[in-house]
Amino acid sequence: MSKIHNHQLTAILFLSGAWSVICIPSLYGNGQLPATAAACLLQILLCLPMLALQQGTFGRTIKNYKIMGMLYIIFFLICGANGFAQLWEAAPPQLLPSSGKLTAAVLIALTCFYTSSAGLRATARAAPIVMGLFILSLIVLILGAWKRADLNRISFQTENFLPGMKIYFSLSGELAAVWVLADQIQNHKNTAVNLYLIGKACFCLLILFFSITAGGRLIYLNGYPFFTLTALSQPLQGQRADALYILVFVMLHIMHTTLQTGIVEHIAEQMYPIAEKWSAPVSLIFMLILAYFFKSDILETIIFYSLPVLIFLIPLSMRIRQFARSLHKKGTLYEKIS
Repeated sequence: MSKIHNHQLTAILFLSGAWSVICIPSLYGNGQLPATAAACLLQILLCLPMLALQQGTFGRTIKNYKIMGMLYIIFFLICGANGFAQLWEAAPPQLLPSSGKLTAAVLIALTCFYTSSAGLRATARAAPIVMGLFILSLIVLILGAWKRADLNRISFQTENFLPGMKIYFSLSGELAAVWVLADQIQNHKNTAVNLYLIGKACFCLLILFFSITAGGRLIYLNGYPFFTLTALSQPLQGQRADALYILVFVMLHIMHTTLQTGIVEHIAEQMYPIAEKWSAPVSLIFMLILAYFFKSDILETIIFYSLPVLIFLIPLSMRIRQFARSLHKKGTLYEKIS
């Protein structure tokens, strides 16, 4: 796989993360706003050891320790399955009628197979284009929601702070993708990751802000704040914007699933080159099976507890080993000079 530009990486990570944000199941209250900001800061801190690692570390490690590679493959399969579970649970009725959810998921999975067969590099090239459409839909959303916004509904609360942090943190599986794809990033890896983290947090805060100020009690009664907000946000008189939101919804899900599938394929290819041809279809089948048998809250709990290990503890241990090895080399060189 050829190199990915840093702006392409930012776009594909952000779009995958935006999918998770629009599938947030419920709004706990004003305390979710500071909780999201705190979760973003915590993620930046947890990413420091991973960003400090030398490029090529992950690839060399999984070739020597294939169990670690399998752990990451399982993690990304769970992230992809969570995307399908969210698709079934969160999709508006006009997109996925209750009688055709499995059929729609299979059709979207076939689309993801087509996009992933072109390689993650092709998906990364398409990401800025999808980003443009996403920004357009976001502008439409803001224009419609601003008319209904009531700033008096905002109050500083700490209630439900920890549940708000947990929800946001469990929807950040893209962070593990940064380390896996570190060898494929052309330049400015840290900038790309920081832009993704800040951009996703701003988008989540924006959705929560307008959900509270424009949605009022409706947001707490209906669940899935984003979709309630889009139903209320109709800036064009006589012309509903539902078609635009549905298009963005599908494209975000395709980007999210294609990212997980492409990473599984990338890891499998590094471990077992012969697995390159069949890893994408097999991984999509596993995602659908997992999503069929497990609800999104179970999958999100697994992601929540796995993420600190995969993005912090393992990279931290590797960074410590790199640092100890460099000190040993300096000590050996000093002894030879002496």
